[in-house]
Amino acid sequence: MDGKVLHMDGRRIVSFERYLRHPVEKVWRAIASPEQIAKWLTVQSELELSVDGQLVFRWENGDVVQGKFTKVDPPYELEYTWLEEALGHSVVRWRLKDEGEGCHLHLTHTFFNESAVVPDYLAGWHVHLEALDDVLNEQFTRFPWERVKEMRTTYASKMS
Repeated sequence: MDGKVLHMDGRRIVSFERYLRHPVEKVWRAIASPEQIAKWLTVQSELELSVDGQLVFRWENGDVVQGKFTKVDPPYELEYTWLEEALGHSVVRWRLKDEGEGCHLHLTHTFFNESAVVPDYLAGWHVHLEALDDVLNEQFTRFPWERVKEMRTTYASKMS
């Protein structure tokens, strides 16, 4: 399912909802474990998984995101600040809910800075969520960077 952009109180919110054929606990481990995050988000991460705990994501290209956990409610909700040098402060929130034989995942990324390049985040999260599903299905081989470029073009054309 494609991501969408919501507008609320002057903020832009990138939002994705997915149904994953895995138990909430398994999805939680994939979004809260540095070993799993390394596969689908392509980062090395340091996580202090508690409210006010620090997080750091480091990509191979030198990009770094720092943040702080604002909500940790295993295995249903995870929220953290996302601080990038170029973008400033934003907030990422994961909500997981038991649904049938699997899990309903709702991801939001809330931007407070008008300069956020929303199509880039839509494309990135779109493909990272596809990779997350591949990791959960034990079918992940490598991250599809070309797919990110393809989705960036798709989202940019939808927003024009």
